[in-house]
Amino acid sequence: MKPFAQMPQKYVGGLGFLVSDIDDTLTLHGVLPAKVYSSLQAIRATGTLVILITGRPAGWCDMIARFWPVDAVVGENGSFYFKPEGGSIKRVWVDNAATRAANLVRLSSMAEKIVAEFPGTALAEDNPWRATDVAVDFAEDVAPLPLKVAEQICSRFIGMGATAKVSSIHVNAWIGSYDKLSMFERLLADEFNTHVQDILDKAIYTGDSPNDAPMFRRFDLSVGMKSVTEYSMEAEDMPKYLTKGDGADGFLEVAARILQDHSYLIKRENS
Repeated sequence: MKPFAQMPQKYVGGLGFLVSDIDDTLTLHGVLPAKVYSSLQAIRATGTLVILITGRPAGWCDMIARFWPVDAVVGENGSFYFKPEGGSIKRVWVDNAATRAANLVRLSSMAEKIVAEFPGTALAEDNPWRATDVAVDFAEDVAPLPLKVAEQICSRFIGMGATAKVSSIHVNAWIGSYDKLSMFERLLADEFNTHVQDILDKAIYTGDSPNDAPMFRRFDLSVGMKSVTEYSMEAEDMPKYLTKGDGADGFLEVAARILQDHSYLIKRENS
């Protein structure tokens, strides 16, 4: 990984897409700073498309798509995307409603067994708003447990037949082979008439944890918050660049650079 400051200006200045995780990327200590929200709004005002990709639940993503300055949200680690359209929300899912309901029953049973097996964990408080996955809390509303425990929980879910990933606060589990990247690709094709390979020189992805690995691998301009170095990840799963700060502090480094370079380009074009 290289320091984010070494990312060439030609990439950041010509940005067309800002794609980002939310928890511990846009947030810091569980809070979304006003400066981050303002930065998203300012970046979007330049004509850059802002797309958020998160493990958070459908209920949260509906609110984000409605009220945040974004062009789309991919949620529950890739099971859907929500896109604001003229005051309403377009919802696209991997699975139909019956499949989602059946999978959730299976997953809830798995999660209850796992919480019983791992003292100090709990079912995540946001589970009631989830439509396709479950989350086991190891660091949000419980006393933080070592990442080794989260990795053991992840392996346990996989052993039960689920797909599972570790985030900075939860272990998320779902039924299916989709991930953040596969739904992002579908969103690009269906809604923006383009493909990932066509935007790699003008799109930045920011993230912080193992569930961002598919995006880190695919994006040439992938940026990890400093805390990403705390995880045991294969070299190919790591981001290409690294911020100095954690969470929102790291993201604001990226946002400041985007806005600074965009201002430079406007001045140059008008000179």
